[in-house]
Amino acid sequence: MYMKKINILEYDRKNMKKIEEYIKEHDSELVLLNGNPILNKLMEKKQTIILDEDYFYDITPILISNEGRSELWATEIIGILNLIAEQSDLSIKYIVDKRYSNDIKEILYHYIDRIDTLEAHIGIKDNNVFNIADINDSKFNELKQIFKNRLFGNAHFQERLFEELQKYRLFNKIDEQKVFSVFICGKSGIGKTETARILHQFLAPNEKFIKINLGNYGDKNALSSLIGSPRGYIGSSKGELSDKIFKSKSKVVLIDEFEKAETQVHNFFLELLEDGKFTDSLGREFDLNKYIIIFTSNIKDENVEEKMSAELKSRFNLMYRFSSISEDAKKSYIEYKSNYFLEKIRSEIGIEFSEKEMKEIKDIDVKKYDNLRNINKEIMLRISNRYKNKNME
Repeated sequence: MYMKKINILEYDRKNMKKIEEYIKEHDSELVLLNGNPILNKLMEKKQTIILDEDYFYDITPILISNEGRSELWATEIIGILNLIAEQSDLSIKYIVDKRYSNDIKEILYHYIDRIDTLEAHIGIKDNNVFNIADINDSKFNELKQIFKNRLFGNAHFQERLFEELQKYRLFNKIDEQKVFSVFICGKSGIGKTETARILHQFLAPNEKFIKINLGNYGDKNALSSLIGSPRGYIGSSKGELSDKIFKSKSKVVLIDEFEKAETQVHNFFLELLEDGKFTDSLGREFDLNKYIIIFTSNIKDENVEEKMSAELKSRFNLMYRFSSISEDAKKSYIEYKSNYFLEKIRSEIGIEFSEKEMKEIKDIDVKKYDNLRNINKEIMLRISNRYKNKNME
C-alpha cells in the first residue's frame, strides 16, 4: 500500500505547558510514540494503540531513545507510519520537538510533505519574541529610551543606530533589505557587546542569546565550524551558527572578534548580508529576514582596510568606532549598575543595604579604570564583601 506524504507539526518545548493545557481543554490526548514497543504492538495488530484524529502523536521519544542516530530512528518512524497508514485512513496529527524537525525533513523527505508550527496550528501566540522590523513605533521609541538608560557613552552612535534602524524598518517592509547589520570596533569593555545584549533582551528576553566568538576558531576549517561539515567526513558536526539559530527564536546575532575571521568567513557573511539567508553543510536553508547581526572587533582604524574588502564594508548598514568612556559616563554607569545589583539582591534574597553601605559601594575612583567591564567587577566585589560581612554579624 502506498503511503501518502504526511504533515508534521513542530513545537518549542518551552511552550509544552501551554500545549498540554490546550490538549486538556479540548478533551484531546498527547500520545508519546516510543519506537519499538509501539511498533511491535502495531505489527501484532493489538488494540492498545488508539488512533484518533483529535489526538497528538509525538515522535520525539523515538529520536531521543536512539540518541539522534538517524539509521535507527528513521527505520522505527517509517515502520510506524506505514503500519498506521495500513490500519487507518485517519489524518493523524504527528508532532515533534523543533530541535529535530530539520533532521526529520531532510532524512524522511519521501514521507513528509511539510512541517508546520504546532503553536500556530492550535492558536498559541508567543508574545515574548519580537523583531525590529515589525514592532510598532511606540515600542521602537521604548527601545530607544532603554539604550539611553543602559548604554553609557557614545551618544552619537545611538543617534546613528536608530537613524539606520528607522530606515531599515521601512525598506524591510518593501522587501528591499533583509538583514540589518552593524560593525562596531573599539577597545574592550566599552559597550560593543552590550549593544547586542540590549537588543536581544528587549526583543527576545526569554530566548538564548546567539553569540559566536570567531576568536575561538582556528584558521583551518573555520567555515566548517560556523556552518558545519558535510556528513561522512571524519569529525563532521553541526555548525555553531546554524545550531544556535535553530535553538533560539532571538533575531539578534552577535559575531564577536570579527577581525580574526579569514577570507572564507568574510565571503560567507558577504553572501549572507546580500541574500538574507544561508545554507549550512547539511543543505538546510536558514532565512535571516528581519534579523539584526552585530559584528564587533578590537581592530584599529588603520587595519580595517587591510582586513576587510570594500565590498564587505559596503554591506554593513552602519560602521562605527566606539570612543573611550568619559568620566561622567563611568559615574553614571556606577550609579545605574550598583542600583541594579542592590535592588535585585533585595527583591530575590531579601538583603538590604544601608545608605552608608550604598554610598561606600558607589565611591569608586573612575580614573583607575579604562573600561566598564572592570568597573562592573569592582562593584560586584564591593557588594560581595559587604554581603559577607552581613552574614558574619
